[in-house]
Order: sequence, then C-alpha cells, then structure tokens
Amino acid sequence: MNNIYEIFGFNPFFSSHMAQFLRGASEICEDYSGGSLYTFFGIIAIVSAVLIYVLKYHWIFDKARFSYRMHWWISTGSVFVLNFAIAFIYLWNFLSSGVLAIGCDDEFISVIFNLPNIAMFAIVNAVFSVLFFALLSCPSWPFLRKLSKQCFDQTPWKR
Repeated sequence: MNNIYEIFGFNPFFSSHMAQFLRGASEICEDYSGGSLYTFFGIIAIVSAVLIYVLKYHWIFDKARFSYRMHWWISTGSVFVLNFAIAFIYLWNFLSSGVLAIGCDDEFISVIFNLPNIAMFAIVNAVFSVLFFALLSCPSWPFLRKLSKQCFDQTPWKR
C-alpha cells in the first residue's frame, strides 16, 4: 500500500519529507511503532469508499428518488470530504503532539508540520478515495451493480 500514492503520481503534490514520514514514521521517530501511515490512510480511503458505495447502491440510498446524477455527485463529494477530514485532522493532531508523544526530531517535525503540506496530502488522499469510489460505481462492472435495485444504471453523466 506504500506505493499506491506513488503509482498514481500523487507524491509530488506534498513534500518529500512528508512522503518519507508517511512511508515509515517508525524509522524517523524513535518511540513510534505504528509503521507506515500510507497504509493506514490507504485502508481508510478504501473502506470509506466501499462504505459509501454500499450505502448508495445496496442499502439506504438504493431508491428511485436517489438515482439521479446529482446523487452520484453528492456521494462522490461525501467520499472526498470524509477522507479529506480524516487525513487532515489525524495528521494535524499526530504532528502537533509528535515531538512529545512519539519522540520525533523537532527540526524534522517543523519541516513537515505546516498547513499546505498537510492539506495537500489530505487532498491527495481524498482524490485517491474518489478514484476508487468512481471505479467501484462504474456501470461496466455488472456483477457489482446488478445487485442494486434502483441505481444500477446511474452514472455521473446520465439520468
């Protein structure tokens, strides 16, 4: 999961120091044993996209009144906002307490602990989750969409 952000070419949007920190915080911070934050955020992005997909196409919002293009965009926006908020808030809290709680170098934390760096990673994480949601909700996946009662033919550009 570490390389998924780099495969799509997302890593140039935030600093190389942030990428190094997300790739393996345990290598930089002595008291942190959690491993890769890329994996943590990647799993959250995938799980949240699947959750919104299930809510939209197979459970609560699988009704005729929610089968319009606008509802696809609302679902996609929900995935974006949820993943942006999770990544931004978690990183902000993690880095603000990073020097004391996880034993990171003060100088290194000061390099990556800035609003644009954290916001850019949060945007990248949200875009990754939106791409995954769009792939899931693609109507060319008949084995997934045929289970839907009302929204099986919904696309971002149709209906």
